[in-house]
Formats: sequence, C-alpha cells, structure tokens
Amino acid sequence: MIRVNVVAEGQTEMSFVRSSLNSYFSGHIILDSRCVLTGRDKHSGREYRGGMPNYAKAKNDIMRWLREDPSAYVTTMFDFFRLPTDFPEYDQAMRCPDHQKSVRILEGALKKAITSDPGFWGRSDRFIPYIQLHEFEALLFTDVRVLKKVHLEPDEQQSLDRLYEETKGIPPEEINHGAETAPSKRLLRAVDYQKGDPCMWIDFLTIPAIRDKCPHFSQWLGILSDLTKPK
Repeated sequence: MIRVNVVAEGQTEMSFVRSSLNSYFSGHIILDSRCVLTGRDKHSGREYRGGMPNYAKAKNDIMRWLREDPSAYVTTMFDFFRLPTDFPEYDQAMRCPDHQKSVRILEGALKKAITSDPGFWGRSDRFIPYIQLHEFEALLFTDVRVLKKVHLEPDEQQSLDRLYEETKGIPPEEINHGAETAPSKRLLRAVDYQKGDPCMWIDFLTIPAIRDKCPHFSQWLGILSDLTKPK
C-alpha cells in the first residue's frame, strides 16, 4: 500500500487532502495530512497548527514526518500567494515573470534544501514538494458558478455570474496573486465565506475537471499516481 503524508499550510488544504483526494485515489494511495506546526503551549503541551509564518516551521514539520514515518512519502501543499520570504530561492522565484516557472524554482529549491539537510536520511524520492498556484481557492475557478449551489441570494448569484465572466478566459493557476486580485480576494468581493468553505465547495467540482484546467496541480497528482507503478 502506498501512503503519502501531506504537510499542508492550513485546515482547508488538510481537509481537501483527507476527503477529496482520498476519494479520488480510491484506496490506491492512502493520504494523511496535517497543518504546519506553528507553536506549542509550554504548560499544557497544546499544539497550534495552520499558516506558515516562516520557512523554518515548514521545514521542521517536513523533516519530522519523514523521520516519524519512514515507510511513507511526504509531500506539501503550500500556497504561492504570500509564501514566506525566507523560503529557499524566494528572491529568484519572485523575479521570474512566469509563475509556473516560479513555483518550479521554489519546488526544486525546497527539494534540494530538505534532501541535502544532514537530518535527512533514506531515498530522496520520498519527498515530493508541491506549491499551489496561487492559493487553494484558485481551484474553484475551474468553474466558480458551482458556488451558486450554496449562495442562493439573487445578488450573490449575479456577483458569481460576473466573476465567472471576468475570469473565464484566465487559467485558474494564472489568476493574479496581488493583494486585491488573488483568487480568495475576488471570491470575497462576490460572496461572504468563512475559512473552510472552499473545501466544501470543491466537492461540487470533480478532480478530473480541475486537472483539466490546472496543469501544475494535475502534474502533482500525476506524480502521486505514478507512485503506484512498479519500479
């Protein structure tokens, strides 16, 4: 059985992995996920997870899971949008005008940083870095009209129709990652939503439909699928 542990940036990504992706792989791959550990109460031992204030927090979680579960693969699901500035090769990636190339630079640098660390042991192929363009909400732009299934007020339905018309010609992974034009910011202007809602909404789409519109995401799932092939 192929097992893959996913270090996720937040609760939404974690839920998506545990539910939608496990359903998609139908038991051929078993995925688990947890959010980046950002802090721990010294007195109670309570852990605080979610978000990524700096690269060191992400690295610690990746290395920890590689050590704790040596028979499993480890991958990531981090947002390109507002990635910590101390991430490996961050400056070089930000200078690249092609964001598809930017994430490949970052993923390559992350792979090198983790597998060359003195604390890393085992096969380098156990670690599969993935960075989401530009954030999880971008996947919804495969067809944002699916949100009309839960946002039933006429003004919200009209807002979603306008948002669809504004973005239908833009590949979801190419939607601008600016402070006001990122996928999540565009959605917030159209409808009111809470953290965690996008994971529920994603179920209105299908993973094959998302893969058709999101090549970088599709490539990641392709790499995971290939783990099941005989070596």
